[in-house]
Amino acid sequence: MHLTVLGIVILPFSLVWAFQPLRLVQLALVAAVFEAGAAVAIGGFGLPLAMVPGLLFIGYVVLQYAMGMRYAAEGRTLLTLMPLLALLLYALLSVVLLPNLFAGRIMVWPQKADLIDPSFVPLTFTAGNVTQTLYLAMNVTIAVVTALFLTRARIPYYTIIGAYLTAGYVAVGIAFWQFASRVVGVPFPDTVFFSNPGWAIVDQQMDGVPRIQGSFSEPAGLAFYLAGLCFCCLWLTARGCRVMNPSLLLTLAIMAMLISTSTTGIATVAVGLPIVLLLAGLGADTRAVGHLAKTVSILALSATIALAPVLILKPSILNSVNDVVTSTLTKRDSDSYAARTGLDVAALGTVGPTYGLGVGWGSFRTSSLIPGLLANAGVFGIVAVLWLLASVGRLVSKAGKLAPKHGARILVEGFAAALCGQLCAALMSAPTIGSLAFYLQLGCVVGAAARMCMEAQSTTSSRRKMVVAEKGIAAA
Repeated sequence: MHLTVLGIVILPFSLVWAFQPLRLVQLALVAAVFEAGAAVAIGGFGLPLAMVPGLLFIGYVVLQYAMGMRYAAEGRTLLTLMPLLALLLYALLSVVLLPNLFAGRIMVWPQKADLIDPSFVPLTFTAGNVTQTLYLAMNVTIAVVTALFLTRARIPYYTIIGAYLTAGYVAVGIAFWQFASRVVGVPFPDTVFFSNPGWAIVDQQMDGVPRIQGSFSEPAGLAFYLAGLCFCCLWLTARGCRVMNPSLLLTLAIMAMLISTSTTGIATVAVGLPIVLLLAGLGADTRAVGHLAKTVSILALSATIALAPVLILKPSILNSVNDVVTSTLTKRDSDSYAARTGLDVAALGTVGPTYGLGVGWGSFRTSSLIPGLLANAGVFGIVAVLWLLASVGRLVSKAGKLAPKHGARILVEGFAAALCGQLCAALMSAPTIGSLAFYLQLGCVVGAAARMCMEAQSTTSSRRKMVVAEKGIAAA
């Protein structure tokens, strides 16, 4: 067991802020960018960097409860997150029962396939069931704890969204750094950013063009993060938010998405951003939308001016770009696409033989989210996710109507947009959603929205009491 370079950096900050929960949330949002890094390496296992402040944050809230403190709007918060808690309970039961119940009768694709001869194997209880369930338990716990904490009064919501946008700048900065390393040989500290022994990191190329993953384990991981970042920045800009210059970050994030060459990310941005812009523009300040268009146009022009000399000096880059575009458009004809589709089809094929119960959480590694939920958590997994989406959507909508000018609204809407972007990317190519940042954002949305509803209803109740009192005095 040894501390990594990233662990040496993150541990002192976490310990100094151990009793400052807001700082721990901010630190976890930034640390989540280093997905392929570990704070501590223990044999073939690495403790994800964001888990260090995340675990301390959980410990702080648990200690508060042990000392008798209670948070406001607890009932509304827990009721909203009940589907997520139900999914965790089902996952725990499924791990204990289903791998043994259907052992040897169903073929599954394991979490870690054999490197020499990767193939389907008979269902049995493995270490993947344990690790994947532990990750889910950690993520669900962080979502619930964050939601409870965000129901407190006087939370500086802008500092939380600011920490997320700061992390976004770090993510795109590392992506550009790696791109420069792959193209012109700029030194890049691979051993620092890819320090988690549980991840297999390889240099990928698409028709001779390097694929960029930044500080994530693969280009799809970077694309998943950037999809949420793009949706969030677009929504914030359309709403007139100026924290950390989201319009600039939006342009940089789109550029980073392009150099990742991730088909999933590019498709998510190409289809989703116009929809987000339309929805945001319906209720946005016209000046904010105009500012967004002006900023993006100026940055696009600047990028064109900057790239022109490069293209003149090295015209072969255009051929590489053409190869990437062609490969992206013909992705459905590739062997990798056929292989991933085959995994998803095989996962869907487990529903019938298991009577809709699934094969147990962590037993089957798929290529996309829905087949993964059906295979590992059965029909209940899909029901729980749909139930969660409806529950959170209803709370956010109610909060927006009751408190349209509340200070938490920018956090709720910004993180809700980010969650939508990440969910869209996961639907196309993610076996599960394991990013700690995703669950931190979910907790922030639920907790802040619950606080908005509580304060609005409390104000309304106070006004009614005043009106009744005034009528009583007048009658007397």
